[in-house]
Amino acid sequence: MAASLAMQKAVAAAMADLPGLTGVFDGPPADAAAPYAVIGPDLVLDAGTKTEVAHEHRVLVTIWDDRPGVARLKSLIGAAETRLRALSGEWNGHRIVNARLVRATVGDADDGWRPGVIEMRLRSEQL
Repeated sequence: MAASLAMQKAVAAAMADLPGLTGVFDGPPADAAAPYAVIGPDLVLDAGTKTEVAHEHRVLVTIWDDRPGVARLKSLIGAAETRLRALSGEWNGHRIVNARLVRATVGDADDGWRPGVIEMRLRSEQL
């Protein structure tokens, strides 16, 4: 799970100062103001070879908004995608070798809150 935690830290760092977000969390916050992002859940798959330790990560980021309509949410999802596609570098002994969008969607509003979900596929190699 070290690779998973390294990717979570990379995603959190990429999202931390995204204009318009009030915060980035690793679980549902008790009292956060909208819009905010929640990282997870994630799925980690072995992508290594005989000589290389590598992982494929499917990471979900959900941005929650309480504003009617979807324009602000779609704008935030687009900005998040740009940041997450640009992920690179070394994180806790793992190097990100590529980042791709799997899907992005905006859900229906429930009790005034609407989720926007972005799923990324990250590939990492252990250093």
